[in-house]
Amino acid sequence: MQAQAIEARPRIEGKVNESRAAALLGLSTQKLRRLSEQSGLGRPDLENSGAQLVFTYAELYRLCRLVAEIRG
Repeated sequence: MQAQAIEARPRIEGKVNESRAAALLGLSTQKLRRLSEQSGLGRPDLENSGAQLVFTYAELYRLCRLVAEIRG
């Protein structure tokens, strides 16, 4: 049953949406948006009305390093 739930989620190849990125980084979506704005990483998801941000894996890696430095 869990496999069906995973398949039901929209998947964007090579990109991570903001809710998943926030969960992976241990941040709230608000903090992730603030960090994204400050760092210039991420972009609006134009395929889905632009209401959420999406991150490439490279951007997610850079955000992870920034969060690690902040928490230092």
